[in-house]
Amino acid sequence: MKTTFGIETEDAAFCRHVGAKSGVRQRFAALLLALILGGGVAGCSFLKPAEPTARYFILTPMPAANAELAESRGLAVGLGQVKVPAYLFDTSLAVRKSNIIEYLPSAFWAERLNTGFANVLAADLAIALPTDRIHLAAWQRDQVAAEIHVTLEQFDVDKSGSGVLVARWRVVSPGGEQVLKAGTSRLARQGPRPDDNTSGAVATLSALIADFSRQLAQAIQETTSTPPFHSAAE
Repeated sequence: MKTTFGIETEDAAFCRHVGAKSGVRQRFAALLLALILGGGVAGCSFLKPAEPTARYFILTPMPAANAELAESRGLAVGLGQVKVPAYLFDTSLAVRKSNIIEYLPSAFWAERLNTGFANVLAADLAIALPTDRIHLAAWQRDQVAAEIHVTLEQFDVDKSGSGVLVARWRVVSPGGEQVLKAGTSRLARQGPRPDDNTSGAVATLSALIADFSRQLAQAIQETTSTPPFHSAAE
């Protein structure tokens, strides 16, 4: 710092004053920047929507109000593996929007859909026929009176909650040597919107399987003269 005979000049005093103010400004700017950055991070964390919790759903059979009627003397039926279209291979719940399939990001099937569908259909058939002799997967031809084979073409809900089931089916003799009856079922039910009530949308799909089981039960019974019927081998 320049002085003249120990006396600080005006220029020196001015520089010292400006430097001091500049230092204060720099410290204030740094503090302000830290507050802005800290507040921004906290704000982003606060405003960022929470990640939706993943939920896992299963299809459910109809209430077994008449389960006591399902005696061992009922029809013995084999239910083959249910075939599903490729868009149902995804583990998320499919929602149809015109010809576009979307998947709910946080709603998942707890089991493979073809497996869950077959299990629920078997339980519903046991009530609809009624019988307690529904065989899944492998069976001997002399263990059943008829076989059912199902191919799903559509099984989903749309944005409005309307559920649709379209399936081709065949009732065949044991071993599949003769087609006893065949057809295509097209069923629909209205339920809650899947975005608002996913559990309700799954319940709509379960109810469609129950409707489908009643159609299959009627078809099986129509292939027999007096239920329960027996195969020729018996």
